Amino acid sequence: MARSFPQSLLAAAVAVVVGGSVLAQGTSLQEASKALRLGQKEEAVTKLREILSSDPSNADALALYQSISQDEWYMLMTEKGEIQQIAQSILDRAKTERRERSRDEATIAELIGTVTSADSDYGTRQAAVNKLIANHGEFAVPGLVEKLGNKDDEEGQIQAVSALTQIGAAAVLPLIEALKSSNELTVQNAAAALSMIGDARANGYMLSLANDSRAGVSTIAKRYLEKKGIQGDAVATLLDSSRSYLKGTVPPGGFSEVVWTLTDDKLVATDVPALVYPSELAKACAADAVRIAPASLEARSMLAQANLGQANLIEASIAKGDEAVMPLQGVAADLKIAALASGVDSLRAALEAGMKQGMAPVALGAIDALGAAESNETVGQSALLTALDSSDKRIKYAAAQALVRATGGVQVPQADKVVAVLSQAVAEEAVRTIQVIGETVDSKAAVAASSGVRGIAVDASANAVSGMRDLLVNPNVDVVVIHEILPDRQPEDVIGNIKKDPRMSGTRIVVVAKDVEAAQARFGDEVGYVQAPLTGENLIAAVNTALDGVTSAGAQRGEAYAQGASNALLAMAGKKASIDGALASLAAQLNRDDLVAVPAAKALGLAGNQGQLDALVGAMTGAGSNDLKVAAASAIGEVLARVAGCPDNVLEALVGVVGSEGEVSLRTAAAVALGKAKVDGAKKALLQKKLGRIAGAAHEG
Repeated sequence: MARSFPQSLLAAAVAVVVGGSVLAQGTSLQEASKALRLGQKEEAVTKLREILSSDPSNADALALYQSISQDEWYMLMTEKGEIQQIAQSILDRAKTERRERSRDEATIAELIGTVTSADSDYGTRQAAVNKLIANHGEFAVPGLVEKLGNKDDEEGQIQAVSALTQIGAAAVLPLIEALKSSNELTVQNAAAALSMIGDARANGYMLSLANDSRAGVSTIAKRYLEKKGIQGDAVATLLDSSRSYLKGTVPPGGFSEVVWTLTDDKLVATDVPALVYPSELAKACAADAVRIAPASLEARSMLAQANLGQANLIEASIAKGDEAVMPLQGVAADLKIAALASGVDSLRAALEAGMKQGMAPVALGAIDALGAAESNETVGQSALLTALDSSDKRIKYAAAQALVRATGGVQVPQADKVVAVLSQAVAEEAVRTIQVIGETVDSKAAVAASSGVRGIAVDASANAVSGMRDLLVNPNVDVVVIHEILPDRQPEDVIGNIKKDPRMSGTRIVVVAKDVEAAQARFGDEVGYVQAPLTGENLIAAVNTALDGVTSAGAQRGEAYAQGASNALLAMAGKKASIDGALASLAAQLNRDDLVAVPAAKALGLAGNQGQLDALVGAMTGAGSNDLKVAAASAIGEVLARVAGCPDNVLEALVGVVGSEGEVSLRTAAAVALGKAKVDGAKKALLQKKLGRIAGAAHEG
């Protein structure tokens, strides 16, 4: 019995997405399909799991796709649950396998000549079009676009539009750029080709062209919008596209190794690393929105977000050792400068959007920029104040430091809250970043509970696709925690992506499982496990186990937070601001690296009290560097100058340092501190006697 039309349509759609229907042998997939057809679902699942666990390449996946019929694919794709998810995984890999497109300009020009010649018969013309599609793809578009604007060659225009329509999705982005041509005929014909292709990426541009003053252009755009039932605002549509791209979302078949720009009315392809391709599209859409509506704050802010997001991606990837991105190191600085130039209001909106949409890289980039852009006159209305309440400690730590940087430590708004946040930050020694993939009621509570724990920063993604995109744009993750049951893909998909990404070579993986033994049999010993349901307690325990003995980037993060906080508190203390809420925390950091401990000691000297003297004495007489000891001795003196009296242990420690044969700088600082101590006359006389020296040729210490 024939299948219904909807069934046939789905099978055909699968074939179109992948781009082939050649049958070949693929025993495992054929066996899985046969088992499902016979009602042996468990055996089918086992066979499919075997395929997925072998981590097939894109080429392997294409061969697997071609090994069974479309009817069999339909059966797999409509079987809800794990079977459908594994089949989808194979399809996702298969559809990315394509022949590399040639950029041979001479060959392309010859083929285009055949396509657009009035003397070509249908068969010859179509054969040339097929070669353009198969061998050249988007690189055939510039030559065809040149034909679109030739008013003296009407037949050439018609055939060029037809060829572009057949090239389809690959032609969309260069055609969108061609809409900016100064040649009205080129714009009109490019719009016609886009209208016939019907790709949603053109929607925002067609909404804009519908109001174009050129009648032929606007008519085509209006017909496109009417045919597709599209309404709305061009700028808003472009900004939606930009946000989607910035999160790493590129439509199926939409990836390329180049981005297109129109220079002197010529389409130019620029090679870009695959990693930054989505963010390049985000920048392009946002820039077009600004071009259409230069007064739009939302558009300017989106462009700033795209610049900041890409800058963070480049810097994070370089820090993770991605050599492919290394040449872009200088670009990151330019992107930040461009974001700064967008204005304080734009950066504030970028920060708010980054927090609202859970895009920490954008939020952190905006915070850094606002630290330079805000001033004492403006900071009271800044989104930095809202960021102090973020549940993401990375964001609130950065916001507190930025507020101090923007004000120079003078009249810092919400100073008590800023000091409280900095007090937490300065105590961080290692911050382990966790990405939880898969959302349940239990996992939401676990994420919330663990986010407040010192040394832990947690992000969460609802499903596999969003999780993989989050990892793509922010690889600074120590542990990825994956639920064994995901709504859209298999955990093996996520695990495979992590293993293939060189930036995450040190990332550990933990699977949340109801049956840990069964999960171990499925996923092997290379990952860790945690017993479901997930809780804040067992999440942290699993992370600690996974990172046991591992030199984690979290230690560097913790030092960076502590260093920034220590210097921020010093800046506030230097301007006579109260940092009372952080004094105890600062005193506890005097055994840290100098980059944290020295500014902490100096801050205590400016704002501390008798309660921190013991800690300062410990630093002065301990095993730290001479710089730290000098800073501690100086701080002791400043504190003694403010308090009544001098504890005996402090006095003895200072005398011991002064009377030693240690570094002169340290002995001098201790002597100055002694001079500031409030001691009675008898003690002063005794001190002078102990410190007396005879200027002989030699003496015993």
